[in-house]
Amino acid sequence: MSENNKNTTSEKDKNKDAEKSSVRPEPVISIAASDRENTEIDIPVKAKKLRRERRKKTMNTIALSNIILIGALLAGGFAYMTLLPHETKADDENRMLTKFPKLSAKSYASGQYTEGIADYFDDTVHNRANIKEFIADNLMPLKGRKYGGSDDGAELYGSSAKKKKSISAVTTTKPFIPEITTETTAVQAATEPATEEPAPAEGELTNNILIVNKRGITLYGGGWGTELEYASYLNAYKEKLGNVNVYSMVLPTSSSFYLPDNYKDLAHSEKEDFDNIDGALQNVMSVDAYSALNAHKDEAIYSRTDHHWQPLGAYYAAEKFALTAGVPFADLSEYETVTLPGYVGTLYMYTQSATLLNNPEDFVYYKPKVPVTVTQYDTHFQNPVVANLLLDPSVMPNSGYYMVFGSDERIVHVNTECKNGRTLVIFKDSYGNALLPMLTSSFENIYLCDIRYFELNAIDFINQVGATDLLFSMCSFSAVGVNRNSIYNNLIR
Repeated sequence: MSENNKNTTSEKDKNKDAEKSSVRPEPVISIAASDRENTEIDIPVKAKKLRRERRKKTMNTIALSNIILIGALLAGGFAYMTLLPHETKADDENRMLTKFPKLSAKSYASGQYTEGIADYFDDTVHNRANIKEFIADNLMPLKGRKYGGSDDGAELYGSSAKKKKSISAVTTTKPFIPEITTETTAVQAATEPATEEPAPAEGELTNNILIVNKRGITLYGGGWGTELEYASYLNAYKEKLGNVNVYSMVLPTSSSFYLPDNYKDLAHSEKEDFDNIDGALQNVMSVDAYSALNAHKDEAIYSRTDHHWQPLGAYYAAEKFALTAGVPFADLSEYETVTLPGYVGTLYMYTQSATLLNNPEDFVYYKPKVPVTVTQYDTHFQNPVVANLLLDPSVMPNSGYYMVFGSDERIVHVNTECKNGRTLVIFKDSYGNALLPMLTSSFENIYLCDIRYFELNAIDFINQVGATDLLFSMCSFSAVGVNRNSIYNNLIR
């Protein structure tokens, strides 16, 4: 081996020895037993483990906070629903609110009792009008969708729909103080068409309510066969009542007369369903209120801000019924006309539309001049009390003027000076309330019953009061909707 190779090998060995000497040996810790309690040893802990522990602690804190928050909300909601006083009447909806259900073995077994409790708390919550307004303004728009694809298309936003090109309106919170004017008016003056200049057919669409030309229009969805069920129920009444005259007068809504052509696809034809009903009736006389109202659609026969008709519309429908029944009928000039300005009805409450709020209307109703005797009963036809035919509107909010005709949850008997021996029973919804004053010159006795709240066997009641005539009068929504079931239920009760 050469000298150079020996030197190279020697240098490599030296380098290896140097590397070995540079590696630190593992520490050996030896602590005497007597020193262990006073000795601190820093052993490194992995950062990942520390982060995991901190995250776990944070998540536990958040979870506990959520439990406390949700528990507080539930407890607060429970206390609000149960401890605060429950409301009994909704002036903005012209109706009495749901009552607490009566417990029975049958209602409990069928689930109606527990369902009734849920309906009671849902319908009578304290301060319900303001809660509805808050939901309409802040929550319902979150689940909306646009209707139409052009600038002229309405937008559907739950309870706050507005067109992109909406009519500008300034909302006012100034309270309205009604001025009630009373006068005797001839037919020509009372039926004078409104002179309001028509606006372009652009509007808002809310909860199946179209706001267009400063008018709210409820959009009729169609019966799709349920109108035939309505007819079959009336046929069953006629079959059981024999010689009693039975009439069907289904009332159209504003959708039939004021829906612009460019929105016709939003609603089903009420007239088509009325024709289906007429074709299915057997020995039941149909009253064509549609044609009677259509002839006067340029007059103020429907409210612009409320889902009901105006009393003038009820007058024309009652006139058609009296003609069909062959009874006398008083001219409108024989009534006292009462005008209540500033009316903003239920459609504003449903939509919160500034267009309706800033364009109030007159509510005009008619007081019979002939004296009548009115007795009011509960829905079991018990506890009679003397009552007025019409209520005093001066104590009502301007949203509740339709309540001059009284509430729905009662039975009303009117005895008149028309001594023709005819006794009429009317089964109706809230539309039918406005008919009662218009028929006080046509029948000797009238019994007004809301089919939704009636709690007796209808056939027994009709026979008990000695009815010669039975009129079913309700709007299209009731005739083809769930309210039609009450007609059948009161037949078999």
